[in-house]
Amino acid sequence: MTRLFAERIWGVPWSVLALLALAIAVIYVVIDTAGDAAGLRWWVLRWFHSLCWLLLALAALAMARSTPLPPQWANSLAVAGGAAYAIFIATSFLGRG
Repeated sequence: MTRLFAERIWGVPWSVLALLALAIAVIYVVIDTAGDAAGLRWWVLRWFHSLCWLLLALAALAMARSTPLPPQWANSLAVAGGAAYAIFIATSFLGRG
């Protein structure tokens, strides 16, 4: 059990951050952020925010070293999460008008 909380950032265990990110991902699965968008824009606005938080949760789990995910994957997963968020934000702002 101590291994689960061994790896930390700013004093907070990575596994706790992973659970927090996963909770946020689930919340955004339930909340429809797409509004009245259509087509690809709807898909991006509906799912990419959740995808971002899911990827960040996986990155945190990799850093926690309590799962089979290799820690080397953490950076790639975090960057992919950031890219998903950037696409979500860009789609959100560029589609207004």
